[in-house]
Amino acid sequence: MHVLACGCIPLFTSDGLNLYFYSLTAHFGSWEEVPGTNKQVWQVAATLLYGQLIKSYRRRKLARAARVMRCGSLEAVRDRLQALGWRGVRQTAFVERVNLTIRRGLAMLARRTWATAQTLVQLQDGFAWWRGYYHFVKPHESLRVELTVPRDRGGRRLAQRFRQRTPAMAAGVTDRCWTVVDLLSYPVLA
Repeated sequence: MHVLACGCIPLFTSDGLNLYFYSLTAHFGSWEEVPGTNKQVWQVAATLLYGQLIKSYRRRKLARAARVMRCGSLEAVRDRLQALGWRGVRQTAFVERVNLTIRRGLAMLARRTWATAQTLVQLQDGFAWWRGYYHFVKPHESLRVELTVPRDRGGRRLAQRFRQRTPAMAAGVTDRCWTVVDLLSYPVLA
């Protein structure tokens, strides 16, 4: 909640995992006092919009996709998505893409692998390493910036037309691509 603007209740869409619902309703709400008693109850924010796309598979093929509203109305979700410039249809494509990116970046999360994490600490350490590498070391082609004047690299090499950037550079956290040595030597606060 520290990253969101004050009073901002975002729109959430996910797959059918119930843990998302519990996490969102525990986070977006407030304690309210029950009239006539001295008790307080947790009240989920009325402006919270949360819809799920539940996919059913048969023989590894998508058989059915059901759309379920957990908080808010379908019309409110459609209006909010269209206001953001989207089509207004709930989907899980972005979450699935992030999951695939993480699974490909961490060998211990890949399917059918020998490199499984044996403990939760190993998984957390591996994920922390991958997250640092992904955001600070690895340039992303979609974030590159076209140079106003192509930079000559000498010899027969073509002039450099783009400046490669990492997500940390795009967010303004750093001004250069880090090396693996930079990432491993950065002090971590425990």
